[in-house]
Amino acid sequence: MKKNSYLYLALIVAAGWAACHHAGQHAGSAGQIAPDTLSTGRDSLVARDTPTNSIAGARVEKEKPVILKTHLKDTSRLSGSFILFLLPDQARYAELSSDPDDEVNESDADFASGIVGTKDSLRTIDKYRNIRFAATPSRYIVIADCYGGPLVIDRDTVSYGYILSGKGKKIATEYNSVHSGNYLGEIDEYFGLVR
Repeated sequence: MKKNSYLYLALIVAAGWAACHHAGQHAGSAGQIAPDTLSTGRDSLVARDTPTNSIAGARVEKEKPVILKTHLKDTSRLSGSFILFLLPDQARYAELSSDPDDEVNESDADFASGIVGTKDSLRTIDKYRNIRFAATPSRYIVIADCYGGPLVIDRDTVSYGYILSGKGKKIATEYNSVHSGNYLGEIDEYFGLVR
C-alpha cells in the first residue's frame, strides 16, 4: 500500500508539474515573503522584517528550526487562477511513512483520491474552465500575480495541503490537513462560484 499510494501521487505530481511550470511565468525578484508555516500558524502570511535566508533576492525568515530530517527542494512558479496541491517528495514521504504510529499511508491515499476527483472536475465542468490544477513537491512556491505579489512561500514544514490563488486576490491555504473528497467546495468559496 505504501508504494502504491506514493506511485499514485507521483503520477499526479508529474501531471501537475507540467501544468505549473510554464515558460514566461517566472516571477523574477519576489517582493513579499510568506514565513515558515510551522512557526507562524497556517493562516499567517505576513512578511517579517528580519531576514535569515534568501531566494532570488527575496527575504525568507524562519523563527524555529525545522524538526523533520528531510528538506524539500526546488521552486514552483505560478500565476493566474489555480489550486495547487502540496505533496511531500519521495524522501519526505519515506520519513513520514517510517513512523509506525503514524497513519500517513491512509491519509496519503485519501488526499490522492481528493486530488484526482478535483482534477477530473476541473477538466470536465464548464464553470471551472479558467481554474488550473497543479501539484508539486517543491519547497518554494512563487505566486507572481496574487494580491501583494509576487509572493514566496517556504513550505518546508508542510507535507500536505493546498493553495488557492487568483490574479489580484489574497491567497487561501490549508496546511497539513487532508480529506478524500474533492476540493470543489473550497474552490467555489474562494472564487465565488455558485454550485
